[in-house]
Amino acid sequence: MATIRYRQRGVKKLWHYEIRDESGKSLAYQGGFKTKRMAQLTGSPIFQEIQKGTTLNSEMSLPQLYKQWYELKIEKSGRSKATLQKYLQYEQKIVEYLDFPLNVITPMLYQKQLNIIGKNVNRGFLSLMTNAVKKAIQMAKADKIFVEDFTIGVEYFLDKTEKSSSEKYLHKYSDITLVLETLRAEMDYKQSVVRYYLYLLFTTGMRPGELLALTWNHVDFENQLLFTDNRVNSSTLEVVAPKTKDSIRYVPVNHESIMVLKELRNEQMITNNELGLKNTHNYVFQHYGLKKEIPTNASCNKILKKVLNRLEIKPVITIYGARHTRATFLVTEGIPLDVTAKILGHSVEELTRTYRHLLSETRNIEFERIKQLL
Repeated sequence: MATIRYRQRGVKKLWHYEIRDESGKSLAYQGGFKTKRMAQLTGSPIFQEIQKGTTLNSEMSLPQLYKQWYELKIEKSGRSKATLQKYLQYEQKIVEYLDFPLNVITPMLYQKQLNIIGKNVNRGFLSLMTNAVKKAIQMAKADKIFVEDFTIGVEYFLDKTEKSSSEKYLHKYSDITLVLETLRAEMDYKQSVVRYYLYLLFTTGMRPGELLALTWNHVDFENQLLFTDNRVNSSTLEVVAPKTKDSIRYVPVNHESIMVLKELRNEQMITNNELGLKNTHNYVFQHYGLKKEIPTNASCNKILKKVLNRLEIKPVITIYGARHTRATFLVTEGIPLDVTAKILGHSVEELTRTYRHLLSETRNIEFERIKQLL
């Protein structure tokens, strides 16, 4: 039967805990705690897991270590349901492709399995999953378990060809205008709210989740402003906190966008009254035919793709491409970077990093203009 003990050591009288098995072999150890209580708060959960038979050791499998790390460090951390779901998705891949004892996983083996996982997921997924694995390894090391950090030096290779930056937004002003005119002409609230939504995505540059979360209380018709302070999670369609503090902002919109919003509000009220329905959450893009009142990313991407293909416009972008398109337009129109960043909900540093390809293109154009000056 395992035992745990707490002791003070060293000149500074810092506390440590140590867990031993029946033979006296050390199973887990950590020191440096200022009080016994702090040592107990860290050591007790690990001791309880060991008592249940899930001992941290170098012979356990990676899925077992990940599961313990998740239960101890993530599950009760207060993270959102959507974030917890992502960690569970990483666990599914680890169980499927990385079910090996910790002491046999080498950087080469981890890289090999990661390459296989990369056939069906994007680079961001691989990076975030590896970060989670690295933290689980760090937890084991903190408990004096010898585990090689096989994530060091890992690279992310994908079977799916990622889009280049130039394929993520519309380049021609004429194409943007044609898309907006088409969406405007095809708006019919009784059929769908999606074309209203797509139109506003292109004219505001808001994140898709931010625009979905918009309520009528957030619309200032008189001053032509939209206020955003939260967003909708694309997986659950639940309203969650904004992405960053810079995400809380006012977004200016043009006169035509205000007219679209007024028309939408009027059609929405008439239709809901006819059907005896209420817009429970006061969503701008509420529709009676939708299960959770607002459209999904998949349905919006489907209609956007259909419109672009019919108009023979390339590249065929996603709804996130509408945001990139707006960013492109603002930058190329010479809107100052600090103003553009504010509108998009970025810091200037984030804007420079995210849209550096646009800034580079604009710089080259300006260089050519300067060369023509006296």
